[in-house]
Amino acid sequence: MSAKTETAIWLALKSRIESLPLSYTKAWPGQTFEVPHAAGLPQPYLRVGRITVAPVRQMIAAGKPHRRTGALIVTLVYPLGQDVSAYDQIAGMVADHFRDGTQMTYGGVCVSVTDYPHVQEGFEDNGFWTVPVRIPWQCFA
Repeated sequence: MSAKTETAIWLALKSRIESLPLSYTKAWPGQTFEVPHAAGLPQPYLRVGRITVAPVRQMIAAGKPHRRTGALIVTLVYPLGQDVSAYDQIAGMVADHFRDGTQMTYGGVCVSVTDYPHVQEGFEDNGFWTVPVRIPWQCFA
C-alpha cells in the first residue's frame, strides 16, 4: 500500500531533518522523549513540530492535485550559559539546511521549501534557551 499524501509529506520532511549535519538528539512529534544527559548535565536537542494548512483546490475538476502548505518547526533547545549569538549560529545551520528551493521527495510527492526559513527570537524555558526555526513548505498533490 502506498503512503497517503499527508504521510508522504511528513516522511519527505522527516528524511531531510534526519540528514541535518548536527548530532543532537531529536524529539519527534507523537513520540515519548527524555532530555539527554551526559555526566549528569542536560544536553542540547532539537524538538520537531509541524503546522499544516487546509489543502486548496487548484482545478475545477474533482480529484486533481491540491496545493498543500505548512511549516516545519525545528526548535533548538540548549542549556543556558552561552551568548545568544552561539544559539543563533546553530539555529542558522538548521535554516541553511532547508534554504529556499530545497526539494524533498517521498513516494512521488515532492515538497519544496518556499522561502528562506525564519530563525525566530529565542527565549528562556526552564533552564534552556529555545530557538524555533520556521521552515515554510508547499506541494501539489
